[in-house]
Amino acid sequence: MNKKFFLVMVIVVGAIIGLWSWTFVAPNNSISIGGSASVQPLLKKLTDKYTTADGKKFVYSATGSGAGVTNVQEGVYEIGFISKEILSDDWKDKKIINESKVEEGGVFEQLSSEDLKNPNWYSEKLKEQEDIEDTYRSIEFARDSIVFVYNDKGTGFSEFLENTKIDFHFEVLENGKFDPNGTSTQLLKEVYEHDSQNKLITWQQLALSIADKFSDDAHKETNKQEALKVSNKIKVTPYSSTSGSGTRTSFTSLTDVHPGNAVKEYGANGTIYSQIEKSPGSIGFVSMLYGSAESSTVKSVKIKKDNNEWDPSNDNSEQLKDYPLTRPFIAIYKYDSNNEHLSQIIDFLFWMATSKEVESFYSSVGLSQKIVNDIRN
Repeated sequence: MNKKFFLVMVIVVGAIIGLWSWTFVAPNNSISIGGSASVQPLLKKLTDKYTTADGKKFVYSATGSGAGVTNVQEGVYEIGFISKEILSDDWKDKKIINESKVEEGGVFEQLSSEDLKNPNWYSEKLKEQEDIEDTYRSIEFARDSIVFVYNDKGTGFSEFLENTKIDFHFEVLENGKFDPNGTSTQLLKEVYEHDSQNKLITWQQLALSIADKFSDDAHKETNKQEALKVSNKIKVTPYSSTSGSGTRTSFTSLTDVHPGNAVKEYGANGTIYSQIEKSPGSIGFVSMLYGSAESSTVKSVKIKKDNNEWDPSNDNSEQLKDYPLTRPFIAIYKYDSNNEHLSQIIDFLFWMATSKEVESFYSSVGLSQKIVNDIRN
């Protein structure tokens, strides 16, 4: 019994020591970064690839854009990532510099294609800046697309569009947003702005609304008769990312639509897409990575701007490169010369934003390196 007790104690003590070692040693061998869940697929590839000169790894936590902001301000994250525009309310008493705007003290407007060959260019330029201490620096390293997807299986909606030849689409203005008083916003408000499941419209009601808004006078009544063949039993069930997320904030900013309490919320674009894929009658908005995926049940809503049209479900990546409905992917860090990780943070950010060796990582998730593209254009 004594020998058995001794062996048990050895195992317990060993487990405690192992846990203690992980708690205190692992953080010293890693650099904590995090934020937007939409950014995670790209950052997973980048952080797996990158190791600092002294063997440290960057560890990404997908906690949402809101946490990306607050955690970098509170020092929890060395770099915070967001998938929405920077809001002044989030930085009231702090100075944040957009690296792409020279008038704010940013340095990337000086960047040339030749400079991309120098991995130390960014750190060298920062050392030339005055009054840089304790400023927050933001880098827009990519632009992601917002795609509207739906599953109309068993509703009769696809048959309605086919029989009427209605060109159902959403319209984008020159500023890259919807007209707040336009047809696209009105339709989305009918779908999204409800606080009760009982108030959700049916697919027949959506079809009738589309027939009314997209038909000329000569065909309007005939198209409405076709709309009456669409299911009046199946509700149009709206899906959304969680309130405060980058995807949700960008959706509202682009469309002027404010989802009500009746929407089904999930934290990640991939989860939303998978839910829509297996839920007939559902509709939602996701990143291009998912919106352009091949599926037997999920379709995308076409987007039009001027005389151009994009159909993420059917267009190839080359056709979608100028897709107009976008939001930024932004990295934010604090320039603190007392931070032992500062040089590693700066080198990692410049590498991930400009290095040619990670170009394929961006394209694999439907993105491209914005800073490199800006130089080329």
